[in-house]
Parts: sequence; C-alpha cells; structure tokens
Amino acid sequence: MTSPQTTRTRRWRGAVAAVAAALVTVPLLSACGTDTPRSLLASIKNGDVVLGTKYDQPGLANRNPDKSHSGSDVDVSEFVVKQIAKNNGWAEPKITWKETPSPLRERMIENGEVDMIAATYSISAARTKKVTFAGPYLTTYQALLVSKKTANPIKSLEDLNSGRKLCSVSGSTSAINVKAALPNVQLQQYDGYASCVEGVRRGVLDALTTDATILAGFQAKYPDEFDIVPMTYPKDVTLTSSTGTKTEKKKGDQFSTERYGIGLRKGDGEALSEVNKALRQMTLGEQGTTTYDAEAVPAVPSCMVPAAVVSTYTGLAYANPDNELFKALRENLGEYANTMIEQGRPVEGGKPKSVLVAVPGDQSWLLPDKDGNVKVTVNGATMTLPKADPQAQCTKAGV
Repeated sequence: MTSPQTTRTRRWRGAVAAVAAALVTVPLLSACGTDTPRSLLASIKNGDVVLGTKYDQPGLANRNPDKSHSGSDVDVSEFVVKQIAKNNGWAEPKITWKETPSPLRERMIENGEVDMIAATYSISAARTKKVTFAGPYLTTYQALLVSKKTANPIKSLEDLNSGRKLCSVSGSTSAINVKAALPNVQLQQYDGYASCVEGVRRGVLDALTTDATILAGFQAKYPDEFDIVPMTYPKDVTLTSSTGTKTEKKKGDQFSTERYGIGLRKGDGEALSEVNKALRQMTLGEQGTTTYDAEAVPAVPSCMVPAAVVSTYTGLAYANPDNELFKALRENLGEYANTMIEQGRPVEGGKPKSVLVAVPGDQSWLLPDKDGNVKVTVNGATMTLPKADPQAQCTKAGV
C-alpha cells in the first residue's frame, strides 16, 4: 500500500520534472521558428537571411567537414540573395544555412524557420498549395546510376528487366515508376541515396534511380566509377496512381520530368518577382535579361508562358555559354553537366534532345492588381482570377 507521504513525494517530483521539461522545450521551440513565415526581402534588407538546403547531396547541396556549404543549389541560392541585394542597393546580407529534409520543407517555410529553400525542390501541384515557387531554374529527368566495373553492364533500361536489383530511397516515386514498366526488376528501397550508391559500388545492387542531377553529383564524387543511363519508357504503358488516376505513357517518353524551383512563403508576390529576376540574371546575364524583359515578356498577363517566349529565353541563355547557371553546373556536377547542357541546346528547325534551361514558371505571368486579383486574357477575353489560387483557376479554364 502506498503512503500519503510517498504519494506527495511522487507528485512533487513529477511537478519538478514537468517544469524542467518545459524549460528545456521553450528554447527548442524558439529555435525552430516563429510560426509566422519570414519575409525574404525584409531579411535581405536587414542584413541577415536564413536559407534552406540539403546537407547530403554531393554536387548539389552538401555540408562539408569544415561546415562550409557547396553545390549548384548552394550557388544558385547565394547568387539570388546577393543579386537581389545588388538590384535594390542593399549591402550583401549574412547567410545562415539550415538543413531542410524533403518531408519538412513546406512546414519550415510556413513556420518561419527559413526565408527560402533551394534543395532539389521539384515544383508540384501539391506543394504549390502551401508555398510559392520561383523559377523553375533547372529541368532534370529520372535516370539510372550504374557501375562501370561490372562484367555485365547496364546500358539501357531494358537490361534491368532480367531480375536485376534496383535501388531508390524509401517512398520515392522513381523506383515505383520503373516497377510499373518493368515488373521483373527487383526493387530495393533504402533510407538514403548514399546507402544506394555504396551498394552499387560494392556490386550488391545493380543500379540507383532518381533525378539525373542528383546522380551526377555522386558520379562527380567518385570519378571513373559510374555511368548515368537515361530512362525512357521502352513501350507504351498505362500507369495507375495510388488514387486510381491513370496516365498514358508512350514509348520514348521520359519516366519523369522534375522542375527545380525556389520555395518562398505562400503568396509573397514581391519576393517571387525579385527572385525570378535574379534567376533571369543568373541564366541570361545583365544584357540578356534587359533584352528579354523588354522584348519577350507579354504586355497582357496570361496563364501560360507563350512558346515564343520559351524560345527567346533559351536562345539568350545559350548565347552566353559561360553564364552563371552553366558555370555552377560545370563546377559542381562534373562531366555530366556538359552532357545536360549540350542536350538542352536549341536545335534550329526542331527540338533539343531534352530541356535543361527552364523558363520562369507560369506564376511569373500572373500579375496581381492592387486588390491581389489576377486579370488574364483567354481567347481574346479578359477574365479575373481570384487571388486565393489563380493557378487552379487557370487549370480550370483550360489555359
């Protein structure tokens, strides 16, 4: 039987423990954010900006042993922030980096833990419900990383369909796409890309699949060990999503197309405009940006980027092959960077093998009025889209 004295002692100890836990928790919560999204432009102007990125993707976004950061996404982030400061006559701000794991990115923007995120951050319909995306600044595709040293090398996607072992990270759609098209492949899911890469290096796995840019970073980290194999559908196939939605894929179609953007707080139109301008300056240079803004931007906002504008943008980018974006790719992604750049080069009278330079996205054409609404022209008629979600209204209107 428990005595009253013992009971009081336990309650007292429990109270002390609760207070101690609260004291520990308060600073932790304070360190995580303010629950209020940050203003990127205000942070840059005030001289202290917090940038989100990955810490474990060589060539793209990596934290080095000396705690410095390197990679093409890091270079893009730094260029954008410094260019915005320059464009506005502000001093360059102090940059603080924060790791932004994929499942937490939207929440970290919403909670005010970071001002913006560039971290192989693919623009998607689901994500745009929570954050605003600048860009895209880069287009990439799903591919395979395979060993150069194996006796039975994988040279095409069909080579996987003989019971070979394919790796991707848990929950990734990359491996699921392959499994749907190649039912005989042995799918292995690991917790991280580094584990998959090590498995391919040791011959335990035959291939890793994810974005070609991510694979290029590992290829550059381990010279002469890996090849990158493009992935297109070997035959016509119908894919069924977890929600039952069916998608028709034709032979030769890319398995997936990823457009990397910069995540900002939802609805921050001023920051969106400033970041997109900085991205144009990174890709086109100062003179190319001036030409593009004067000649290519439509006078009347529209839901979709006109084809002629895409052509003008790409042409200006490739007119300066040493632009800051291409330079960042070459310096960080090794030999495959040149492959990506060449495959995206404009072809007179036809289409390039793939798209690399992504014209600033549809959101940059949605120019709000003083009330926050967006007026666009559809088939010659002007329509007003509510500020809540103009992109959804564009889709609904079929434009």
